[in-house]
Amino acid sequence: MVKLGSTVDQTIKLVVDKYSKEGRSPKLDRGSATGFELHPSYFSLQCLDKSELIGDVGSRSFYLRRGSSSHSSNAASASFVSEPVAATSNAVVAPPPIFLIPLPGFLARKLGKIVRRTRKLWRFLTCMQ
Repeated sequence: MVKLGSTVDQTIKLVVDKYSKEGRSPKLDRGSATGFELHPSYFSLQCLDKSELIGDVGSRSFYLRRGSSSHSSNAASASFVSEPVAATSNAVVAPPPIFLIPLPGFLARKLGKIVRRTRKLWRFLTCMQ
């Protein structure tokens, strides 16, 4: 439980430590608490100042995000979009399925014509039995 008198930095360390103790995934080392930032909401781009007290922020729920390496810890310059904590940085992007790739109009019309004629031929052949 986070106390109202604790700072944002202490809260981040406490949350990362608790997360690591519970064995959640992705695995975080306990020393990586300095690489995270606390935001007042999911949609907020500006992080809280690490020296600020949790009780003075005016909110009870926060969003923990991974900090940017090119970003200083100053809250005034925190206008960037960072990844959520649970996101993995080495995710493999799969290519789209072949049926989602748009065909040129000419090929699509010809393919549709072949499918329609094949259906007609199949109906004709099955009726002759």
